[in-house]
Amino acid sequence: MDSKMQTSKEHFVDFVYHYLIVRDARCYRHCQNQAQFVSLESKADGIVGGYICPGNYASRVVYFSLHPDREWFEGFLKDQAGNLVKSKDIRSATRHGWELGGLAESEILKVSDNGVRQFYWTLYPATEEEKTKGAFRCGKCGRLYVKQFSNDSKVCPDCAKTGSGL
Repeated sequence: MDSKMQTSKEHFVDFVYHYLIVRDARCYRHCQNQAQFVSLESKADGIVGGYICPGNYASRVVYFSLHPDREWFEGFLKDQAGNLVKSKDIRSATRHGWELGGLAESEILKVSDNGVRQFYWTLYPATEEEKTKGAFRCGKCGRLYVKQFSNDSKVCPDCAKTGSGL
């Protein structure tokens, strides 16, 4: 990556963390506790992260990018959360500097003339069975996995099998 592209990527990452990450997010559907944005994947033109509560539940997963690839994001989610991920539950938005307040309007011009696109996924359970489980972040490897709310494990099945559990 040449230095101009690296600088642009750094501006983009800085902009996302400064203006687009919600600081007072709450976990919902699981516990209502404070949820923090945790990076799950970093790409050359984007960042994927989840709003994760102390119980490791992922309330929402967001993909910020200058050139977002919805199919890639859906594949990323399905690779980890399987059939819990429905295409209809992936939404999109474009964030503009004028709506973010502060210096965001001038800062966004360092990364984009057209705003920052984002896709986000939230589980909207359609069945009674889906209401009993959710996507959680593994406390060992950091990947998302699906488990029942009644299961107290903090690690995914792969880490549990290898004895890497907490």
